[in-house]
Amino acid sequence: MLLLICGLSFSQVPPNFARNLTTDLGLENRVMWIDGTANIARTTSESGVQDIVQRCKQAGITTLVVDVKPVCGEVLYDSHIAPHLLQWQGKTYPDFDVLKAFVTEGHKAGLQVYASFNVLGEGHKYYGIGPGYQHPDWQSIAYVVDRSLVAPDGSKLPIRGENEPDSSAQNIVHRGDFLQNASGPLGSKIAVEVDDNNRVAGIIDPALLGDEPLAPPENGELLVLKGNALSWATNNLRAGDSVQFDAQGKLVPIADAADEKVAVFVNPLNPQVRQYEISLMKEVAQKYDVDGIMMDRLRYADIYNDFSDLSRTAFEKWLGKPVNHWPQDVIQFNPIPGKPVEHGKYFKQWLEFRASVIRQFLRDATQQISAVHPGIKYAVYVGSWFGEYYGVGVNWGSEKFPVTMSWATSNYNETGYAEFLNWISTGCYYPVATRADAMIQHKSEGATVESAAQLSTTVVANSVPVYAGLYVLNYYNNPTGFEQAIKTAERNSQGVMIFDLSYIYDYNYWNLLQQAFTQPTIPPDDFPDLISEFRSTEDALENPRVDRNLLTPLPAVPWEPGGG
Repeated sequence: MLLLICGLSFSQVPPNFARNLTTDLGLENRVMWIDGTANIARTTSESGVQDIVQRCKQAGITTLVVDVKPVCGEVLYDSHIAPHLLQWQGKTYPDFDVLKAFVTEGHKAGLQVYASFNVLGEGHKYYGIGPGYQHPDWQSIAYVVDRSLVAPDGSKLPIRGENEPDSSAQNIVHRGDFLQNASGPLGSKIAVEVDDNNRVAGIIDPALLGDEPLAPPENGELLVLKGNALSWATNNLRAGDSVQFDAQGKLVPIADAADEKVAVFVNPLNPQVRQYEISLMKEVAQKYDVDGIMMDRLRYADIYNDFSDLSRTAFEKWLGKPVNHWPQDVIQFNPIPGKPVEHGKYFKQWLEFRASVIRQFLRDATQQISAVHPGIKYAVYVGSWFGEYYGVGVNWGSEKFPVTMSWATSNYNETGYAEFLNWISTGCYYPVATRADAMIQHKSEGATVESAAQLSTTVVANSVPVYAGLYVLNYYNNPTGFEQAIKTAERNSQGVMIFDLSYIYDYNYWNLLQQAFTQPTIPPDDFPDLISEFRSTEDALENPRVDRNLLTPLPAVPWEPGGG
């Protein structure tokens, strides 16, 4: 047993003993993520790949994650299944096998090479490309809302909440701390106050405000209207009128849903989707001598997906009863813009069901890939904000980790999938490195690399190594902050994942990496027997430990190219 090696009794075992021991043994993984589209100009030539590999080797990197299936669904290797990515943002690139070049050059340099897939991303909404558009029946079905302000005579003005996705309704309903300052010219805008009893408390032209800004009424709303909306308000509203907020939910393909801005997600329950996605990863495992498969975007788009008939049928079978009001028995929109969605009676069960779907997908994929490439390794990228990650249908923790959040069922821990992996990278994508730094800057201690990395290692419960991910864009023109973030990731996890290569080139941070990674090291995932010992030791512990950090949820990182 590992504990005999450590010379400790069970009562002395620290919660994150796997991290402590790998650190004592000098094991660490240093991962460079090579985004497919951000680096396409560099990666589509032999000389470009050679330069990348040489620089990474000199900088102390041990593993390359090569994004071969970007979110657009077109690929950067020689596939007989998926379309090849040859054009991007109006430019044409060579028909070059990016993965083959990285495997050849990377292994020559002694680096591990992983092929990364945006698993359930099959189209890019900015450009309207990808297999998701050719197979609309694959698309996830999103639950979206049309909102309106209803005047006493029944006429309606399209509206949206302040933090809701952009849509055709550009008339924003403000709440809370919003302030409208004086602005003109006279007659170009009109401000409408609605109190907590849905009465029009006042109407004023912002040009007349003077030095005092206008705020929404307490527990009420403020609309600032112009153009056609101004004319509507002038014709239909008077002070003292009673109005209504109306919310009509509807189901649309994700390509038409404003809440997901970038990716055309496909439904993981669709048998054709499952077969297609796994066939791509099997194809790479058969044709290329890759060390592992990295899975990114193995998730749902958000809490509003997938509400297809297929998912409803599967959920009802899993639940053992019909869902009479779909999707209102899971979630429904609050009529008042800006207020959170309301949870239906099956909300918790729906979260467990979706997480079980992703777990089973991962399990099926690893079994089928290993059948054609025994010994291949598996990793995933996820966001570190575990307490909020239920929104995308994923439990990336260990099945042994007790999930005690208010949204979780008593069996939610059984949806954890960490045990199917060789390692995991969590996006600790915060610009502040440590809790101490956050306190000095009067910022949230949760929004730090340190808190995120510690939470990540706790949630996986010693089942796999964790390599804390850093978003280099957070450290633009701040090399000292980036260096501190690297050290913090090393201290609080078992390695570092750097997202992404393009920023290292753009900011010329190569020397910084060389200074940070002065000593050679070996990735912990190179020792499967050691990981097995970690899991056996965790199994032997009688009382699972729950990190109190979970009581203070980490803020989810807004969408960025590496936002999770």
